[in-house]
Amino acid sequence: MLWSCTDIPGKVGYDLLPAGDLVQVFKDSTYTVSGLKAFTETDGYQRTDEPTFNLLGTFNDPIFGKTKADFALQFRIDSFPEKQNVVAIDSLVLYMVYNEIYGDTKTQQNFKVYELASDLSKASKYYQDVDLKSMAKSQVLADFNYIPKFKLDSLTTRTLSKKEPKDTVIQTMRIRLDQSLATKLMAADSTTLSSNDPVKGKNYFLNYFKGLYIETSDLNSGGAIMRIKATANGSKMVMYYHTAKDTLLKISYKINDHSARVSKFAHDYSQTTFVSEINKTDVQDSLLYLQTSGGLRTKIFIPNLGTWKDSTNFAINKAEIIFQVDSILSDEAKLMPPDQLVFSAIGVDSIGNPIKYLPKDFEFSAYYYNGTYNSKDKTYRFNIANHMQQVIDKISGKENMGFYLATSQPVSTFKRVVLKGPGSKTGIRLQITYSKIK
Repeated sequence: MLWSCTDIPGKVGYDLLPAGDLVQVFKDSTYTVSGLKAFTETDGYQRTDEPTFNLLGTFNDPIFGKTKADFALQFRIDSFPEKQNVVAIDSLVLYMVYNEIYGDTKTQQNFKVYELASDLSKASKYYQDVDLKSMAKSQVLADFNYIPKFKLDSLTTRTLSKKEPKDTVIQTMRIRLDQSLATKLMAADSTTLSSNDPVKGKNYFLNYFKGLYIETSDLNSGGAIMRIKATANGSKMVMYYHTAKDTLLKISYKINDHSARVSKFAHDYSQTTFVSEINKTDVQDSLLYLQTSGGLRTKIFIPNLGTWKDSTNFAINKAEIIFQVDSILSDEAKLMPPDQLVFSAIGVDSIGNPIKYLPKDFEFSAYYYNGTYNSKDKTYRFNIANHMQQVIDKISGKENMGFYLATSQPVSTFKRVVLKGPGSKTGIRLQITYSKIK
């Protein structure tokens, strides 16, 4: 092997191969496919149970119209609380932690809190149009006005001292709940408080207190969507009370991975400039619209993908599909585009129903597949060489039936972006680097 370093790398082992196995690759070039078609459509019904984060708020987007997001959730007790010699209940407070705002920090929002009357189930599937209001009692436990805020990290301040402690990017809403719920929770007997485990009928506490529904009120302008952190030391409910010895104690009702959490989203595109183009396959606009929270996605057709050139004499080295962000309408300075998009192929299942699946390139390497936002050239790029080769090779189940382009984390974060469409000069491009085999 040391001696082989003096030879031409491509010739190493050349004399060991049979003559019939030698293939000469002599042409390497890039080809851009034209004739791509794409249109904007609604993103269908997204499952909204057990998201990583829950979204809350109303946002009137200048381009995408109005979005409303609210949610319901369960609470659990860690252990049997000590309630001896209770003299007075001071307060019951709902703490909601958030670490991201999409919109403005000037518009006041209104939230209402209700006790759930119906059970939430971890085993059930919930979708974005779930009617959470119908699952709640009519009594309003809190009617709360709030302006979302966001503090910068202390590294942006001039000094660090005890008077100016380090600010974090985590913010907390504190909502005082009606005393009637505090009284109910304090009145729970020892059996009720002994278990919140739904296994084998021991779901005593969750049967007694099913959870809360947090509703966001309507806004005609402005607003923002907050990303609420519910689990892992995030949001919780705390009851403060006094004992006969004037000792202040508290009981924490936490939200963990076993707590059911369900989000609801509502979109209104009626006042947008593109409302007439949504779900219209015959409209090839110069712009495409993508939005999380079950909002909008793009459907794409690449004609003749499986019969590209004389495919029997070509090997695909790289097939990169490139989407250009419209930097004016996307307004990156105020509303950041999604960090990641997802490019899925369309197929059918065993009984002919449409499905979507990730190209083989994602299985090979998520890094190679890509799809992350490039802020330098304002693009999203996907490598689909393996998938394209499968289509050319006519692999069963890999027929050229089109693609979907959608946002990642569709129910756990709120983002949107406008892309250049096929009608634009800088629209969608599929650049293919190939080798011609002699």
